[in-house]
Amino acid sequence: MADDEPVTEVETALGPIQFRGRNTGRPVLLIINGAFAHSDTMDRAHQVMPEVDVLRAHLPGNHCPPLMTTSLGVFTAAFRQAIEAHLRSRPVVVVGLSTGALVALGLRHPSVRRLVLAEPPLRTGDLWPLLGWREQGPPDRWPLVTSIFGITPTTVEPRDYTHLLDGLRVPAVVILGSEPLMPPRPFEAMPSLVDEESRALLAAHPRVQLVTAPGAGHHVTQGIYHPLLLEVFRRSCKAAFGAAFQV
Repeated sequence: MADDEPVTEVETALGPIQFRGRNTGRPVLLIINGAFAHSDTMDRAHQVMPEVDVLRAHLPGNHCPPLMTTSLGVFTAAFRQAIEAHLRSRPVVVVGLSTGALVALGLRHPSVRRLVLAEPPLRTGDLWPLLGWREQGPPDRWPLVTSIFGITPTTVEPRDYTHLLDGLRVPAVVILGSEPLMPPRPFEAMPSLVDEESRALLAAHPRVQLVTAPGAGHHVTQGIYHPLLLEVFRRSCKAAFGAAFQV
């Protein structure tokens, strides 16, 4: 986390949500990070998007307080309440990374004008790269790993979040890595966590625009200064904010 990054804690009925970044009253680019993201994930986004207020949020329990329980539905409801309380009617583009993209996909709030979804793991039954969490990861990983991904110490209980696409009401750009999930294989950089069936559903959705990051796996936003990402961020903000977004 940037040393000078302000943190605002917003109380919701489900527990606190923390927003990191300067809130000056301009349109908002809200970044929701993924499971077990490093504390400094996307903490320089304000440098490449100076025209808007860039606010970052970690999933509850990761570098911030937990909510009353750990589930995707509770996370989404808490973020919805926090947006209502903290941002009110200001226009928002939500950038969701991985699990954060699932949260973003479930948000239903009039302030949310557009979504940028990086590698949303819509179906978890074949996410073999994540089975390494059984042997390593934060000591308190199991509530999130089991609830959201269905991974237990000995079994996998698949989760299917494709129903979230049925309720999508705003345009969304979905950024996917080009390195396929299958087949299982040794890897240095994690491959995409979006399977072929999910890619087909996304491609067929009328409100979704697919963008493929060549040569990338799951972590498509690691190169935040990459022209592809900047183009997606700026195009989404321009479409959502209009004249209020001055490039």
